[in-house]
Amino acid sequence: MKFLSLIFKNVFRKKTRTILTIGSIILPLLIICIMGSFLKALDAPDPAETRGMFRIVTRHKVGFTNDLPISYVERIRQLDGALAVTTFDWFGGTYIDNSARNFFARFAVEPETFLQVFDDAKVTRGSIDDWMSDRAGALVGEDLMKKYGWRMGDQIVLVGDIYPVALQLTIRTVYGVSYGGSDGLFFNRKYLEEALPSFEGTVGTIWTKCRDAEAANRLSDEIDRIFENSPYPTITESEKAFQMGFVSMLGNVKLLITSLGIIIVLVIILIAANTMALSARERVREIAVLRTLGFTRRMILVLILGESLTLALIGGFLGLGGFILGLKPFKASLMDTPISGFASAIMLFPEVLLVGLGVTVLVGLLSGLGPAIRASQRPITEGLRHMG
Repeated sequence: MKFLSLIFKNVFRKKTRTILTIGSIILPLLIICIMGSFLKALDAPDPAETRGMFRIVTRHKVGFTNDLPISYVERIRQLDGALAVTTFDWFGGTYIDNSARNFFARFAVEPETFLQVFDDAKVTRGSIDDWMSDRAGALVGEDLMKKYGWRMGDQIVLVGDIYPVALQLTIRTVYGVSYGGSDGLFFNRKYLEEALPSFEGTVGTIWTKCRDAEAANRLSDEIDRIFENSPYPTITESEKAFQMGFVSMLGNVKLLITSLGIIIVLVIILIAANTMALSARERVREIAVLRTLGFTRRMILVLILGESLTLALIGGFLGLGGFILGLKPFKASLMDTPISGFASAIMLFPEVLLVGLGVTVLVGLLSGLGPAIRASQRPITEGLRHMG
């Protein structure tokens, strides 16, 4: 602690170089924290399990684009442990334009059973009866209402792309959830069947609310066995596994993000090490003079490492502070993109901040270790003769 003023004086001896080095730490650290938040969001626990919902999803074994016969719904509903069953069909379509800002989830569902399966969603405005009484009615999330400034009774036109039909929907009911985001729009599948008769008789995915964890595990295998030898074989998985299936389409995202994070850390270490090496090289004679005044090799080692660690910590705390302040607007910007559902799981994870702090300390120690050892081990006579 008695060398603290000396350490700070040396850190800011070359102000321009110090500021540039701190900046080279802040920006990569921001990226590391963002990538860490993505990884934590990917590893978030299955929402169906943590809230006791125990939801499983049944889809065609071949892929998401293949439909199942709607008769499967009733057969699943009869199974022991299946408390409620509902259908999901992705409508897609265009609202206003095809930009990412105007993208949000649009599903044709069964109003009678939808909130039985998703009973963690709560109606905040209107009622289920209002939604079910209007064939062209829509259930809309609170976040979506705020985003577009919609009001109860407003009409929304979705122009189909997968299905060649335009739907005019009326907002009848609004829902909210206590976790993540509520940015989906759901409408009665019968309305789509009336507008497009060829849609009748098929379903994209079937969602089942199970009695408990045992029933969820058992039914996942049982459902697939029932339809194994049919023309439409199925694969049934947990809600979390189903969601991760979309992420896996991008490849091994976790490995990619982790690899990039390691590369970024190495780059920061090299930049900071270069700064510390330059600083130590410019002060060879000064360090030799300090040795003649009684500074031991250990003191010199501590001084150089202290400078490196101080430089890294300044950049680290500024980077972490910027990340904390910028996370909310960053998340808000992602809510206007096709990954809004995933973005809703991003939050300020304490583990990410600890990793960021750990990276900062690691950068400070590793970047200063080499220059500190060389400066402390250099003979006094060699240092005094040095002409820097």
